[in-house]
Amino acid sequence: MKKNFQYYIAFLLLLFLCFLCLEQIKTSFEINRLNSNQQNLIIEYESFKDRNIKLLTQFYSNNSPATIEKKAIENLGMIKKKPKKVIKIVNKKNEK
Repeated sequence: MKKNFQYYIAFLLLLFLCFLCLEQIKTSFEINRLNSNQQNLIIEYESFKDRNIKLLTQFYSNNSPATIEKKAIENLGMIKKKPKKVIKIVNKKNEK
């Protein structure tokens, strides 16, 4: 009876050990998958950062005053207004 109980305990311990080994293998695969996903996300993030910098540069370039003026002249036919000339007349009679 005591020997059967010892075999039963040994068998349960062996099953528990096998279960733990399978869990360890499953966890290691999960860690590997997560590391791979993290690397892919880092690469994608860097790509988005580069694209964002390019788009910001293009946005500021397109909205610069020089570009807006150029498009107004080419597309809308607008002309740049010339400044008014101010002529100052000095009256020499009043000066003594």
